[in-house]
Amino acid sequence: MVDIEYEKLSLQELEVIQREVKKAMISYQNRQRKVAIERMTAVAKDMGFSSLSDVIGTQLPHRHHFDIQPIYRNPENPDQICGNRGRKPLWFKELLSRGYTIDQLRIENQK
Repeated sequence: MVDIEYEKLSLQELEVIQREVKKAMISYQNRQRKVAIERMTAVAKDMGFSSLSDVIGTQLPHRHHFDIQPIYRNPENPDQICGNRGRKPLWFKELLSRGYTIDQLRIENQK
């Protein structure tokens, strides 16, 4: 391993080294990922599957960091719901423009 005296380097030089190390780490991870996929594919074929996707499927898992609880429901179409985060869906905005109030769209106020 190279012995570098980091204390003597400028901030700009340290940032260059940091970028190079980050690229090297990403490259390493990509190489390792490729090797892992090749090995898993070989195991899948040894077990009679035609490909790795036959074993694990092609759909990615649903990635939610938290569950969003529905707060609003379209009274004209109960299948349409939304939470209290992010942009409101088009149906929500259309109902407000047609005279519905936010309280009328709350699930707790609908029967």
